[in-house]
Amino acid sequence: MENSSIKEIWKKNEVLLDESRKLNVSILKDVKLDKAKSALNNLLFLPISTMAFFILVAAYALLFMVNNLETWYFWFSGAVVTFFALLYIFSSFRQLKLILSINYNSPIVTLQKKLAKIKTSVVFNLKIAAWLIPFGPFVGLFFIKALFNLDLVSMISYDIIIAFGVITILLEILSLVLLRALRPKNINKKWLNWLIAGSGSQVDEALNFLNQIKTFENEEK
Repeated sequence: MENSSIKEIWKKNEVLLDESRKLNVSILKDVKLDKAKSALNNLLFLPISTMAFFILVAAYALLFMVNNLETWYFWFSGAVVTFFALLYIFSSFRQLKLILSINYNSPIVTLQKKLAKIKTSVVFNLKIAAWLIPFGPFVGLFFIKALFNLDLVSMISYDIIIAFGVITILLEILSLVLLRALRPKNINKKWLNWLIAGSGSQVDEALNFLNQIKTFENEEK
């Protein structure tokens, strides 16, 4: 009888310990998920503000094109700015949609994959900047005309125009180097995390909270 009573007590203690562990996992998961959600909510401002800014830029650039149809380099400058502004609008909308579509009741692995997609979308903004680099001289023409109403091309010599072309070629090479560096396999490299600090660091912060939950769950198995 005494042995039976001891076994019963042990069984009850094991049940209580198991329930306690499950409760601890549940509490930890809720706390860490709240922190991950808070980190991503801090990221919401970036795509919203970026989208609003480039909507205004795209609208002005279209008007700029219409008003300068007779001058090919101004028209082309306006087209470049419009195109890249639309790319940023698309990228920001996709990023915003990804953040808002997260279901925090999903399995941790699913959430980790979703956050990885968000980080990839942040890196895509850097790719847009890299694509824009070769067109830097035309973007410069656009903003100088828009801000100061100056036609730089009419004020420069033939030699400067040649230099303009050389700079464009060098910028194209720089763009290709950057695009190569921004490949998916480098997404977790320290230098890339440094580049997206302030815009993608919130994603890494959220991922860190999810990794802590995953580690704790694995230890409890």
